[in-house]
Amino acid sequence: MKSKTLLTLAICAVAASLFAGCSTQKTRTGRNNSLLGGLVSYNTGSYLPATPNTVDVDATDFLGRVNPSGDELSLGWGALRLQDY
Repeated sequence: MKSKTLLTLAICAVAASLFAGCSTQKTRTGRNNSLLGGLVSYNTGSYLPATPNTVDVDATDFLGRVNPSGDELSLGWGALRLQDY
């Protein structure tokens, strides 16, 4: 009985996180798209500096872009950040 309850709760938690959908907010500088409760986030026009506890990858270094777009892809609630600026 106890294992069925725990299994049901685990399935509900996984389903809620997978089917949470996405959230889109329009800001002054662009758009903020968030998937899976912020696990994956994509911002356009975001020129914010990196926080100290973030692994920050600059796409202009390895792609050789001349005109940065200001786009940012954040994974793991900001733990890993790929930016184009």
